[in-house]
Amino acid sequence: MSGYLLTVRRGAETFTLSADGGKSILESLGSAHLSLDAPCGGRGVCGKCSVELEGFLRPLDGGDAVFCSGKVLACRYAPAGDVEIRLDEEPAACIEGGSVHLKGGGEGLGLAIDLGTSTVAAAVYELQSGECIEQLHELNAQRKFGADVISRIARCRAGAADELFACTADQLRSLAEGRGDIRRVSLVGNTVMQYLAAGLDPSPLAVPPFKAGTMFGDDIYAPFRPDAETYFAPCVSAYVGGDILAGMLACGMEGREGLWLYVDIGTNGEIAIGDRRGYTACATAAGPAFEGAELSCGMLARDGAIDSVRTDGKEIFCHVIGEGKARGICGSGLIDAAAVLLKLGLVGRSGRFAKLENVPEALRERFTVHDGVRAFTLAEGVYISAHDVRKLQLAKAAIRCGIDILLDGRLPDGVVIAGGFGRHIDLESAVAIGLLPPLPAGCVYQVGNAAAMGAALLLEDDARRELLALRDICSYVDLSASERFSEGFTARLDF
Repeated sequence: MSGYLLTVRRGAETFTLSADGGKSILESLGSAHLSLDAPCGGRGVCGKCSVELEGFLRPLDGGDAVFCSGKVLACRYAPAGDVEIRLDEEPAACIEGGSVHLKGGGEGLGLAIDLGTSTVAAAVYELQSGECIEQLHELNAQRKFGADVISRIARCRAGAADELFACTADQLRSLAEGRGDIRRVSLVGNTVMQYLAAGLDPSPLAVPPFKAGTMFGDDIYAPFRPDAETYFAPCVSAYVGGDILAGMLACGMEGREGLWLYVDIGTNGEIAIGDRRGYTACATAAGPAFEGAELSCGMLARDGAIDSVRTDGKEIFCHVIGEGKARGICGSGLIDAAAVLLKLGLVGRSGRFAKLENVPEALRERFTVHDGVRAFTLAEGVYISAHDVRKLQLAKAAIRCGIDILLDGRLPDGVVIAGGFGRHIDLESAVAIGLLPPLPAGCVYQVGNAAAMGAALLLEDDARRELLALRDICSYVDLSASERFSEGFTARLDF
């Protein structure tokens, strides 16, 4: 196909890049590391890759080239001439890493990487002193291939595995470049992310019997850093990866007395329960709602996102990251909003919006209709639709049902809520909507990105031995084959 020029303006910056007329605008921007959010993987259904542009375009679903001036979905059009594109300035992402102090005594530098589905957190350590000297936080460049691991596996099965390998290697290589004498690298992630980082096809992980060809736990050749000793954390199963084990290690779960519950809530919800004698783990596909994806006004937790919603019983108050104008809502804000709507009687336990005649007059004007679907306005231009409420119900039911199965009626002595998202959710709101069961007061710890802290510990040999020992006492429950999960999931859909 013919080559064209894309002139991209973002804030005060201007980029010029060549584009293949056979590829979508989304793919061309992604190749130049100007990735847009595309939770649906470029299928044209999420609407998140909308861009403002001017030039001749060819619809990918067929038809003649047309001149466009305005907003289009970047995934549905390819250039048919030179095109000017205007992108919003990239707001700062609120991504949390984690640093620890190592024992020290090594040589050179170490790079610890937590390769999350949505975000990447990395830290550089001086191995002699054990001090963290730099932390690096980025959004995962794989987002253009879809919001969750299932979408990315599907792209691999469709022939895009090499593109995903290259995308992952390029991003991880850039994290290491210019950092000095990096001798050791440790990487943790869910099993799919670790496969992609290692240049291995994750397709077998998505089909029965869901077996991983390798469970890692040793030094491997890494395409992004072939000159360094690179360690990939051991995984428990196809869907319980090295990030969960590393997080459990960082929280000292291997030595806990009493019954402890460990929950990492996100696109892929991973749960473990047990004590120092052994743990049972499971994974549940919650979907990307907790990351703000596939929602009408959803976004990641960055400037402009509503991250907290409160009520005094009459009025509704929203907090916006960055204190500016609301641009959308992230996962923690969604959970709060649902809890508030439930408390005010604006949403029933079934998830249906209340009839307008039953809504207090002061709040009636907040109810609107978008694309034929009822919605509730939180701030100017930001709303939650009935479809969004349903997606939240599906996500929270998956997590809660996994917790219920592992608890099996028992009350834990302690609970660890891990992950950047888990640190910011309001526990009262999470219990109110049924995401979490009522938990023992004073025994719940929201620890933030424990996986990143575990990745740092794995720069040293002692921690690697401890992690392998933890993996050996960790068993896996396949929820996809459980009748209890199917029944419990349906029962937990209601708030």
